[in-house]
Amino acid sequence: MQSRDKHKAALAEARATGDEAEAFLQDQLQYAVKILMNSFYGVFASSFYRFTHPDLGASITEWARHNIRAIISQVENDGHEVVYSDTDSIFVRAPVDKQAPINRPDEAEESIVEWEEAKGETLQFGERLAERFTREGAELEFETALSAFFSHGAKKRYVGRVVWPREEMLIRGYEVRRTDSFALLTSTMTEMFEMILDGEEWAAVEMTKAVIDDVKGRKVDAADLVISRSCKGTLRRNGTVDFSKVYTNPDGLPYVRAAKERIRRGLPFTPGMKVGYIVIDAKSSPMTVEPWLVDEIGEDPPKYDPDYYARRLAKSLGRITEAFGWSEAELMSGSRQQSIFDF
Repeated sequence: MQSRDKHKAALAEARATGDEAEAFLQDQLQYAVKILMNSFYGVFASSFYRFTHPDLGASITEWARHNIRAIISQVENDGHEVVYSDTDSIFVRAPVDKQAPINRPDEAEESIVEWEEAKGETLQFGERLAERFTREGAELEFETALSAFFSHGAKKRYVGRVVWPREEMLIRGYEVRRTDSFALLTSTMTEMFEMILDGEEWAAVEMTKAVIDDVKGRKVDAADLVISRSCKGTLRRNGTVDFSKVYTNPDGLPYVRAAKERIRRGLPFTPGMKVGYIVIDAKSSPMTVEPWLVDEIGEDPPKYDPDYYARRLAKSLGRITEAFGWSEAELMSGSRQQSIFDF
């Protein structure tokens, strides 16, 4: 805790002097220390730590929930809306003009004044909340200010447009961070979030349907469908690679089969390297894949399985569009069953 306080103090000093590079560094360092602090919960609730006990892990989360519930109650009694909460965090709507811009206008635009006023009021509101509840016994940190926020209801899954401490998009819990994602899924999901945060939900759904249709019609570049995974293994003395010491069923893993195909073709493979592959037939068991060698040896791109990738897109993006009445199956079909209540 002392180490984190040191980095937070350095962060505040850097911000006060306008040193953005140092502020970014200290912010990342204090966050890294926070992750290490949080790991204590993990070992207390684990089965291998010598001082472990189930009640320790349970009491930590219950105490956090108790504090958050108390804070939520007081905040709502003050007339402020809590739009999202987790075990140890809350998102509160700041009391600013709802017509204020949610995207930073150009400096020459008149609305830049409204933007700066809304941002300033939000920061003051967040600092007051943090100071108040920290003084009353809990430790509430003001970490982020957002101009727009979206969550479809699932815990640990939300998106926001950050305006402080730096301007960026905040994405938590969605497949843009998954190791088995691919470029088209990541770019489509990110574009969808931008549209949703701008209030263009209908356009986001239409764009998603169009991308899925293009995949089904094999109109997208196969390079955007490459899945890359780290592939482990053990080098034998003769230079070959043993995958069975790392994986129980190596031939059941597509990235291991892609690595084996690289080795068969005489291409380099080092245990732990990332292996790119394309799914060409998901109906077979195990599904058939081919390594991506277009950039490496100039090979023609494999002919991808359009149904597999379309379903991957529909499943991942359907978790988001269901908030607007479009399910995974409806994204795949491109149409939605309407009821009398839709009119």
